[in-house]
Amino acid sequence: MKDLEDLDWEDIIDTLKSQKCTLFIGNGAYQAPGGGSLHSALEKYLDVRNTNHPYIQQYNSDGFFLFKKERFKRKVIEATKEFYNQDLPETQKEFELLAQVPFNIIVSLSPDNILARTYDSLGFDYSSDFYFMNRKATDNFEKPTASKPLIYNLLGNIEEPESLVLTHSDFFEYLGSVFKGNSMNEELRNELESSYRYIFVGLPFEKWYFQLLLRVLSLHSDKLKEVERLALKSFEDDQLRSLYNEEFKIDFIPTESSSFISVLFEKCKEAKILKEVPKTDPLEEGVKESNPDLIRQLIADAKTKEALLHTKVLINRKTPRDKKLDNDIIVLKNQYNFLKQREMRGTIYAQDVSVENNIVVEKLLELVTKLESK
Repeated sequence: MKDLEDLDWEDIIDTLKSQKCTLFIGNGAYQAPGGGSLHSALEKYLDVRNTNHPYIQQYNSDGFFLFKKERFKRKVIEATKEFYNQDLPETQKEFELLAQVPFNIIVSLSPDNILARTYDSLGFDYSSDFYFMNRKATDNFEKPTASKPLIYNLLGNIEEPESLVLTHSDFFEYLGSVFKGNSMNEELRNELESSYRYIFVGLPFEKWYFQLLLRVLSLHSDKLKEVERLALKSFEDDQLRSLYNEEFKIDFIPTESSSFISVLFEKCKEAKILKEVPKTDPLEEGVKESNPDLIRQLIADAKTKEALLHTKVLINRKTPRDKKLDNDIIVLKNQYNFLKQREMRGTIYAQDVSVENNIVVEKLLELVTKLESK
């Protein structure tokens, strides 16, 4: 069995240079604060094993929910969003390395925006999109590049509750949507098919539904069967590993996600293809003064983007730095950017734009009030 040093790093670097290497990442690559699995930390945060849970009737070992009432799903989604929006330094540290690797497409099987927030915090450009089952994909498509990659949430996005796959019913509805083939932009599908290599990090290979998901997604094109596939996983079940080897042509490396990401970063550094982290944001440099009253006036003038910039400057210039405030403004900036991208692509109803913008504004005002008390 191969280990990290046995990998064909020359080919991996070449496919990155030619922008033909696609990363698929799942929550198995995430680390919880203090160590351990972030997914396990989320389960604990949601108290999913509580037999007397007020909202969850059952939580299955495959990760799907059964809710006591349909409306309770929204409450669990909101709690999940709060969990993902907290400061996650271990995961962010890992993702800071990953963000510097010149992937042009990163497909996430987790509904969060932690990777996108990391791009925001580093000052990297990117675009984001997500699969919204049973909704026609937008016709607007910007070809992803290493300098402006696409972060694509394959199983929905936490900012759009109706897109999420949380129950068995959601999953089978999702599969039906994939069969129809109208919820993913055709140009994006072509970009995925033109890749020479897929790298799978932190994906749930042991789950029964993941095999089904791979099979259904592969139905779109025979070209996908020709792509070189690399995954990280130590299998206790040799039969399951053989199944993935033979049926899906996936080669496995028994190593931790963090180890692979570190080595990948170093190999890209040696090859001098890492993306350079901007030293300063020129927009921030242009802000000479900022204060809470000015920020409130910008909000009143419906200049949300400018208000976010001034708030970020105010936080950055505080001594000592407050990591909680740093994270809060990055989360808000990410939510606003995500909203604007959805509006541009036409993947959000017009009446919902002002509602979600108001949510960002309300949270921004709360943050400004916190700043005044510091």
